[in-house]
Amino acid sequence: MAEHGGEPRPRLMIRQMVLENFKSYAGTQYVGPFHKNFSAVVGPNGSGKSNVIDAMLFVFGRRAKQLRFNKVSELIHNSTNHRALERACVTVHFQEIIDREGADFEAVPGSDFTVARTATRANTSDYYVNGKKQSVKEVTALLKEKGIDLDNNRFLILQGEVEQISLMRPKSEGEGPGRDSSPGLLEYLEDIIGTDKLVPRIEEEGKKLEEMNEKRASMIGKLKSVEKEVEGLAAKKEVAEAYLSKQAERINSQITGNKLRLLKTQKELAEVESKAEEFEARLEHESGKLGSYGDELAAVEKAHADADAACASLQRDLDAAQAQFKQFELKDTKVRTDLKHLKAKLKKAAAKKEADGSEANTLEADIARWGEEVPAAEAMAGQLAAELTEAESKLEGLLEGIKGEVEAHHLALAKARGGGGRVRKELAPWEAQMSEVQGRIDVATSERDMLLRRSEDAKERLEAARAQLEAAKKAAADKGKEIAAIEKEMAQSREAALKMAAQLEEGAAQEAELEGRLRGLRQRVAALKAESAGAKSASAAVQVLMEAKRSGEIPGVYGRLGDLGAIDARYDVAVSTACPALDYIVVETTSDAQRCVELLRRRQAGVATCLILEKQRHLAAAMNGRATPPGGSQRLFDLVRTKDANTRLAFWYALRNTLVVESMEAASSIAYGAGRKDSRWARVVTMDGQLIAESGTMSGGGARQTRGRMRLGAAAPGGAGAAADAKALEKELAAAEREAAQVEGALRAAREARDGAERSARTLEKRLGELELAAPKAAQVAAAKRQEAEDVQARLAELEAATKVSSDDAARLKELSAALAGETSGMAKLRASCSGLQKKAAEVQAKIDGAGGEPLRRARDRVAKLSSKIAECEAAAAKMRAQSKAAGKQLEKLRKDSVKQDAEVSKLEGDIATSMDALKQLETDAMDVMTRVEELQSAREAAAAAVEESRRRRDDKQREVGVIRGVQVELEAALEKLRAARREAGAGAKQLEKAVKGDEAKLKEYTDAPPAELSEAQRALSGAALQDAVDAAFFAVTVLDEQLRSMNPDLAAIEAYRAREGDLRSKQEELAAATAERDAVRGEYDSLRKARLDGFMAGFNSISLRLKEMYQMITLGGDAELELVDTLDPFSEGIVFSVRPPKKSWKHIANLSGGEKTLSSLALVFALHHYKPTPLYVMDEIDAALDFKNVSIVGHYIKERTRDAQFVIISLRNNMFELADRLVGIYKTDNATKTVTINPGEFVVGGAGDDERREADQGAARDGARPIPMRA
Repeated sequence: MAEHGGEPRPRLMIRQMVLENFKSYAGTQYVGPFHKNFSAVVGPNGSGKSNVIDAMLFVFGRRAKQLRFNKVSELIHNSTNHRALERACVTVHFQEIIDREGADFEAVPGSDFTVARTATRANTSDYYVNGKKQSVKEVTALLKEKGIDLDNNRFLILQGEVEQISLMRPKSEGEGPGRDSSPGLLEYLEDIIGTDKLVPRIEEEGKKLEEMNEKRASMIGKLKSVEKEVEGLAAKKEVAEAYLSKQAERINSQITGNKLRLLKTQKELAEVESKAEEFEARLEHESGKLGSYGDELAAVEKAHADADAACASLQRDLDAAQAQFKQFELKDTKVRTDLKHLKAKLKKAAAKKEADGSEANTLEADIARWGEEVPAAEAMAGQLAAELTEAESKLEGLLEGIKGEVEAHHLALAKARGGGGRVRKELAPWEAQMSEVQGRIDVATSERDMLLRRSEDAKERLEAARAQLEAAKKAAADKGKEIAAIEKEMAQSREAALKMAAQLEEGAAQEAELEGRLRGLRQRVAALKAESAGAKSASAAVQVLMEAKRSGEIPGVYGRLGDLGAIDARYDVAVSTACPALDYIVVETTSDAQRCVELLRRRQAGVATCLILEKQRHLAAAMNGRATPPGGSQRLFDLVRTKDANTRLAFWYALRNTLVVESMEAASSIAYGAGRKDSRWARVVTMDGQLIAESGTMSGGGARQTRGRMRLGAAAPGGAGAAADAKALEKELAAAEREAAQVEGALRAAREARDGAERSARTLEKRLGELELAAPKAAQVAAAKRQEAEDVQARLAELEAATKVSSDDAARLKELSAALAGETSGMAKLRASCSGLQKKAAEVQAKIDGAGGEPLRRARDRVAKLSSKIAECEAAAAKMRAQSKAAGKQLEKLRKDSVKQDAEVSKLEGDIATSMDALKQLETDAMDVMTRVEELQSAREAAAAAVEESRRRRDDKQREVGVIRGVQVELEAALEKLRAARREAGAGAKQLEKAVKGDEAKLKEYTDAPPAELSEAQRALSGAALQDAVDAAFFAVTVLDEQLRSMNPDLAAIEAYRAREGDLRSKQEELAAATAERDAVRGEYDSLRKARLDGFMAGFNSISLRLKEMYQMITLGGDAELELVDTLDPFSEGIVFSVRPPKKSWKHIANLSGGEKTLSSLALVFALHHYKPTPLYVMDEIDAALDFKNVSIVGHYIKERTRDAQFVIISLRNNMFELADRLVGIYKTDNATKTVTINPGEFVVGGAGDDERREADQGAARDGARPIPMRA
């Protein structure tokens, strides 16, 4: 029982395994449940016993090839009755238990879990823990956490592996061709002990140690070499020191000579200063005079600018007034056009009103007349009726007289008709009816003719309106063409104006460019005059040296540095202030410099400082390096233009990273800001000559600025010494003056062209204004005509409607036509109906009339005439009544129209009056604007004259200032000559002082004696005596130079000695550091080796001791031992497994029999189990090679060992599996493996009874296993 601190501790066990279609197992097969201690798997060969272990290894992550298959899909069961299965699955059920007495145990609650692995036909494999999919890493980590050794597989011994232990070499041969890389006994044990994890670190530290030893050995060799070099340089150093002593004497002589030259230069400088002060006073006088004239010029220019501004302001006011007047003209045209249109409309309205009034008067007269004539006609009819009665009475008397004569005729007529008295009676109503119908026909005809006449009048008015519409449209179209022509001309004028404006703009730009060029050329002329004067006044030293260059005496001379480059005039003051080296003479080699000094001394031409280019080659890398100056600044070096790299290198020596900025604020910001972070930008100069040095001190500035020390211009000088060539400068000056004159002429021509263009622009502007005024006028006329056409067009509908009969009139005409048709038809019917009666009556009447004679005929005629007149009077009265009614309707309509016409006429008259008032107001306002335009035109002409006058005065004053400036330039040129001499003398003095200080500093390197000082007598020298003293001093220098040249020492030996001595110290320090580093690595290496050795030997001794015990127990008296081949270094030669079987001598394990090898290997395995126990062990036929006795011994040991561990052993030996606590039987039927699990204790004599069997079955059921069949 496993105990921990006196209490049993949990341990892991396999409860059972579930195999589904795995290898030889078809379907779902349950293997187990396993016993907590000793379970044996038994079965015939080929039944699938080893597949139990394969299933377990499959779950523990072994690959298919480690299970003797090529692919995972081959693990799926495949037999005659079970083909093409899709998947296989193995599930292992684990739980943690606490051992109790005997076979009892207590399962730790919640500790059970399952690990499953599936294989598919698609060669994929998945892992599951408690049914949840996991990765293989997670599964192996879980099993390792539970104590299963999956790294060394100590829990597992497969079939044949026991014998492999006996075949192990003492140590692996390692990797390589022809070597067996399989692990030896040393690697096998060290892997279990765990010290093999230190091997990679030991190897790494060993490589480091080897590298450090090699590095240290190399350093030792270099140190010895340097020591030899130092010893070899010692003698040369002594010779060089003797030479340096002589060199100190030479330097002292040179100091004396330079001090004498400095004294001479100081005296010359005092003389130049006196002359310079005189010229400066004159220049100051001219400058004051120029200042006075300049003030006057500024006043004149201001007056001109004011006059120009006033003229421009008047021009703007004039343009605004003219534009305002144009607006008044447009408004006037519009008002007049509207007024004309209103008058035309008023005229038409008045004409229509008059026509309608005339028609109304006519109708009123007709109605009155008809009112009088109808009663007269009716009275006449009454009168005639009385006469008719009288005539009829007379006729009746006459008829009574001839009654007998006519009776026969009446009878005949009556007989013919059936009664003669009826003819008369029947015919009288017909005649009366016909007379009435005829009267109605006449009335309807009269009314119809009146209605139709109204329509004809409307048609005439419609035709007149159409003619007016066509005329208005034609007039509008004509005006449209006129507007198009005006707009075309306006577009052309605008285009011409734009071109003229562009021409003016271009002319202005050209004029500005020419003015700029002229200013630049004037400045250039002034600069060239100053430069020419400076060139003519160049120092004697520069002239002598340049003459020597031209003659070939000293070809290595380039010239004065300031003459070898050019810079923009803006930076003249800045570069002249910041670069003292501009007066240096640039030469190629040291010998050239010496020859220059000798020539100047020989010709007594003064002094010069030489800049030797061959000594500056080391600066080329820094010069060519990329550098980005701080914002708002530029490097002066980048602004200098040179012709070749040599002169550029000289300027780099003189300027380096000196920056130029606009103001002192910017200079301070950079110098004390970026310059403190980056020393390259610590030296800054402003445009006006204020300088901040690297040390932070400020200098420069003031009223007088240093300038003219370098050539100015946009291009590099044409050649070496060109700036010093006075003739070339004179030619350049003449060319510049000619160019200035040409530019001045071009400027005058440009101004004349601008004036002409301005005149043309004003003409175009005037014409454009006329067109802009004419266009709206024409547009207004066209709009009026279009409005007239629209009005007529609007009236057309009314007129067209008037030509058509109104609904009332149409209805009335329809009624009249129907009535006329009906009356005419009725008349025809009446006439047809009474025609026969009339004919017979006429015949009888003729006979009757013949019977009465002439009196009766006259009586009858009178009756007939009176009847006819009565009918006519009645018809006339009816007709007049109808006409009066129709005229009344028309009169009512005319009266209504008259009211509308009166309102329209009143409105038009009011609009006309309003337009007339507006027109008068416009004329008044326009007159005021016209007066202002005339006033502004007069004022502008006067202002333009004032501008011309101020321009003339300005030009005159500019010419006067130009003359004064010319005088000033000449004075400045003369003064510049003196300044150049002063600068040269000052620079010479500074250089001499610098040379003296340099020599004094150099002297300290050679001796501790103080430098030579001038005596009072030497200080009192002057003129030729002073020059003789200078020559004597430098003659001594020359003599010492000759002596030094004859010594020919190796001056580099001192520096070489010092350098190698420094190297020696450096090498010694490096060796000490490398030794310390090597010792640290060696200490770590030894520490790791010791840890490996100590750890391995502790484990080795423990295992060896346990091996001895195991072997003695198994063999009942034998002995076994693990021996180190090399006792001092166990890892060099490995380990030997020696065995002494019982009653035999010591032998190597490889020389034992098969059974002895197995026992020895098992003893080692069991010893390893004791060294590092694991909760479960799986062994496959480890007893195959043992005899009965040894099997029993091993079986009883395992039985004893399983008290605190779980053993699952596959065995065919009965004296092994009979000791098991539970048997798992494996058998195969129908090519499929099946299992059965039994408890052997139930079948022995005195075994458990039925109650115990039931409890076992119930316990198995609780464990999740299927019911287990039990067989005897």
